[in-house]
Amino acid sequence: MPSETILLVDDSQETQRLLGELILRPIGYNIIYAGNGRHGLEMTAKHNPDLIMLDNNMPQMSGLEMLKALHADGNDTPVIFMTVFGSEKVAVTAFRLGVRDYLNKPFTPKIARETINRALMASRLAREKELLSRNLIAAKTVRQTVTTLAHHINNHLMIINGGLTLLEESIQSRDKQFYESIKSVLQNSQNSSCHIEAVLHILQQIADIEPDTYHQEVKMLNIEQTLEKELDHFQTWSLSS
Repeated sequence: MPSETILLVDDSQETQRLLGELILRPIGYNIIYAGNGRHGLEMTAKHNPDLIMLDNNMPQMSGLEMLKALHADGNDTPVIFMTVFGSEKVAVTAFRLGVRDYLNKPFTPKIARETINRALMASRLAREKELLSRNLIAAKTVRQTVTTLAHHINNHLMIINGGLTLLEESIQSRDKQFYESIKSVLQNSQNSSCHIEAVLHILQQIADIEPDTYHQEVKMLNIEQTLEKELDHFQTWSLSS
């Protein structure tokens, strides 16, 4: 359901009610109004709408005059220009000023909805592309962070493993009785080290996965099951070495 904001610039309250309240708001669009071009410029600056529906014949400032002001200001908000039959020359001028589409009055609700969808399609695609780019950047940042942290932890883990091995060999060769008394402490430390190494291996695997796009689905890793497999692998390697 749409959630874009549409600025309807028209001096006709009947048109505002028909188009804004009876056609567009019920299907989810947020509607704001202006009764002339000058007010339309103020509302554009204040609300930054996703789309402007702009009538031409209005008091104080016409639609074309508002369009020229938007063009001069570099505002690229998509505009649908509304004219009466027989105003094709005005529509051509409006297109030269960058309007996205136009509607000939009177128009049906179906034509109005289709024209609005066409006008908003480009900005919708641009938002989707921007969101996808942000997600890809975030995924890349996470992978780089995981890789860096894993590298640092792995360096310290290597020192711990080396120290435990030297400690075990030293104690075992010098004092068998003392070794037996602290054997469980050493084994628990080695088991903890093995767990850390398994977690690091999982993190490194995750960091190597290329990002995928999922629609209405989140793919998550079963940490407990994966960790159990990694620990089995390390225990098998330990027994064989």
